[in-house]
Amino acid sequence: MGVDDDKKKNFSVFSRISKSLGVEKKDDTTQEEEPTIDVSTTDEQQIDSISDNVVDLAEKQKQEKSQEGLKWLKAAADVGDTGAMNELAYCYLSGVGLTPDPIEGELWLRRSAELGDLWAIVDLAVRLLDGEGIEKNSFEGEKWLRLAVERRDAIATRVLGYRLLHGDGLQRNKEEGARYLFIAAEELHELVAMRLLGIYLIKGDFLTKNVKQGEYWLKRAADGGEKVAMREWGRYLIRGL
Repeated sequence: MGVDDDKKKNFSVFSRISKSLGVEKKDDTTQEEEPTIDVSTTDEQQIDSISDNVVDLAEKQKQEKSQEGLKWLKAAADVGDTGAMNELAYCYLSGVGLTPDPIEGELWLRRSAELGDLWAIVDLAVRLLDGEGIEKNSFEGEKWLRLAVERRDAIATRVLGYRLLHGDGLQRNKEEGARYLFIAAEELHELVAMRLLGIYLIKGDFLTKNVKQGEYWLKRAADGGEKVAMREWGRYLIRGL
């Protein structure tokens, strides 16, 4: 028997003895498993932290820009620019770009209206009539609206005519309402007034029915590019109103 056979025999005897004692020799080539670290949770936490920081930074920059813009708007308003006053009123009353503040918004809107800005006069009138953003006051709202009408504002004239016809926020007066609606359409060339006249005259709603005159006004509004009038005129030609 050679040397190799003796080694094999000795190893075999050793293996049987080891098994009988409950001990087995480990293969020298077996490597110990290295501990693994689950980095997925750590990575997610880091990503969330970075995202929060980015959001916080963006929000901070947005607030800084708003404050800088507010400073310049107030500077312009303080020297009498009614456009800046109107912008401040809109932002405060709507909450767009600034924290909503109805009191501050109404203050700037009234200041602009008192300086004679037509946009502010009409906006203040409608808000007072509807109680939109400020306390409702129909009497004062009508006063401001009629002031704009006296200054030949086309939208104010149409709004006054519509509200008088419908009794919307004002005491209903069909004759006066029709007169202002015709003034808005005929003299001030207000397209929505033309469309309203057209529909009312064709259908006989609020006004004495007059199909021919109604067609004239509805088509004129459509020819002028008023989108709703274009749709209604097309519908009327196909299947009527």
